[in-house]
Amino acid sequence: MIESMSFKHGAAADDRKIMEVNKVASVVQIIDKANAEPKNSIEVKELFLKRIQICSVTYDYSDDTKNTKAKSKRLIALKKLKVYLYDIKSVESYILPHLDAIFEMVSKNIFRPLPIDKKSADKLGPLETGVENQDIIIDPAWPHLQGIYEFFLELVICEVDGVKWIMIYITPSFTQEFLELFNSEEPRERDYLKNILHKIYRRLVPKRKMIRNAINNCFLIMIHDNQKFNGAGELLDILGFIINGFAVPLREEHIIFFKNILIPLHKVQTSHLFQKQLLECSMKFISKNNDLSIFLIEGLLRYWPFCNSLKEIFFLTELNDVIEVCEMSKLENLIPKLFKRLIKCMLGSQLQVSERVMQFFENDYFLGILRTFKQIIFPMIVPIIIDLAETHWHKILLESFNGLKIILKEIDPVAFDRALQGPKGIIKDDSLNVRHNIAERSEIEAQWEALTKKAQTIDLNFIPPAIPYTKHHVVGLHNMNKTRLSSNNLIPPV
Repeated sequence: MIESMSFKHGAAADDRKIMEVNKVASVVQIIDKANAEPKNSIEVKELFLKRIQICSVTYDYSDDTKNTKAKSKRLIALKKLKVYLYDIKSVESYILPHLDAIFEMVSKNIFRPLPIDKKSADKLGPLETGVENQDIIIDPAWPHLQGIYEFFLELVICEVDGVKWIMIYITPSFTQEFLELFNSEEPRERDYLKNILHKIYRRLVPKRKMIRNAINNCFLIMIHDNQKFNGAGELLDILGFIINGFAVPLREEHIIFFKNILIPLHKVQTSHLFQKQLLECSMKFISKNNDLSIFLIEGLLRYWPFCNSLKEIFFLTELNDVIEVCEMSKLENLIPKLFKRLIKCMLGSQLQVSERVMQFFENDYFLGILRTFKQIIFPMIVPIIIDLAETHWHKILLESFNGLKIILKEIDPVAFDRALQGPKGIIKDDSLNVRHNIAERSEIEAQWEALTKKAQTIDLNFIPPAIPYTKHHVVGLHNMNKTRLSSNNLIPPV
């Protein structure tokens, strides 16, 4: 009985293999016929439909040994399909009457589970930097996908008027699935997606609002779910083109988008990966409505990164650009918050951040802000600059602070002296006040020197970090982790 069951199971497996072989063989036969040269218009139409059928079949592209003949001939059929788009008569005779089959072919190929990068989770944890992975995942199906994307792009840009009928296939569900593909790890795929979506947006005017809403939903997921989205930069590139076309004055829905989506995108943990595109979109909005600059400055100050020097430098760069185009009279209410943040960046232990802040004072417009609001700014900044000009740990920055001290005194000597006599505008961190206590400073430096020696005994390649003497060092890279680690309690790893 057992032998009989084993025999039946083996026979069933053999039958499945035979069926699979027959299926592949039949597809290959269709491919062979489709690659033959047609003799009349009827055969041309038949071959066109056969090529659509062939290109609608997908294979396991992760295994190069499977269906090699069918895969190679499928590529040939795909190339011949594109030829139909280069001739107006062919488009009218074969493409337009069969848009159903064409969109089914496109959907079957591109809408698929994306390859997952196992090294990076979709949701970023508190200790993840969100730095872009250098190892780009190459989809083994890409040569076949590329042909489909090229065909789709040629279809969208085709000048034949009847091609506008593709509008009925650009549904909300199609658009949503299409936008999800922007999360692909393959940069070439994202580039095709960007070009196709941009062309669709330009050509199909009735679909524009739907496309904008779908893009908004992608960004809202990033903002509220803290998810990494690989195609954020490409979507912002498209938005840049869209913003260029906005009429002035801006409609209310566009202003709401700026306030509720574009500004909160700055708080996304991986925003440094698309900071350039985000800055361009923000500045394009401000060029159409200067009043929005105040909202952007407030947003930057609200979402300021904590202990992430790379993002801080990006924020400072954007802040500087926005201040330059903002009307000075509108800044008055923001001056205390603005300079409190700049002073904190000066006092920080990150050299690059401090250097970037000092570049603000090389700008004539920014110096004009100092002159205009000196009654507010001088009491906050003068005592700090005097202190840093005497005690800062870095030689180059020490010279910069001395230069700034001279500039401030030249702006208004009376206000400068008055600021020195009054209370300081900001209470400095204990880690910076410690420099005035020589005994405590020496003790702390001795503690860190001892810890450095211990670290070097564990790791011979250990290089001491170039940081100023501080009683505490901040541990962690993100706002959610504000742990301070005292030198008294620091234990090197074993």
